[in-house]
Amino acid sequence: MSTPSGGFTSANLSWSKVDVLTPYQRLTAEVQVRGGRLRETINDPEPLFHMRNVSAEPLLPGAVPLSGVPEGLFNKDLIGGIRTIEPEPPPADQVAEMIRRYVMFQASNFMVTGAAEFPKATEPSMHTEILMKSRFFPILDATVTVFGVTGKSWTQPNIWVNRDLMLAVYLG
Repeated sequence: MSTPSGGFTSANLSWSKVDVLTPYQRLTAEVQVRGGRLRETINDPEPLFHMRNVSAEPLLPGAVPLSGVPEGLFNKDLIGGIRTIEPEPPPADQVAEMIRRYVMFQASNFMVTGAAEFPKATEPSMHTEILMKSRFFPILDATVTVFGVTGKSWTQPNIWVNRDLMLAVYLG
């Protein structure tokens, strides 16, 4: 197994508090990120990332609650969505003029609605291709709904959803 450092020095590593949606639980933890940004860590080729101070709220019967687990590893394949608790500054490569479009992301056991941002200069016909370019892409002003569980819906400023778990994505 390769090391999660990916060749970066420890000076480039930091911890960021996150909220993680899995098929059966909602985790709160700190994850080790490279370059100070979740985007780079969640979309890098490493299959795992380090977590610490992990707590979990079960979303389905039988899922185990966790509280203050000191450390662990997590497989990116099983993440439905992830966000940082504290807002991150805009990336240095972000285009100044952006437009928003309504987006609905559907997976087998949850959906996220909200807005996706695109550079104003891009053709609308390219927007789905832009979303599918990275494994995880952001949805802003998001409402997360877990299917089959009464009362398991919440809003949050943003969430990075896992393209590989997608059944469908709709743009309005």
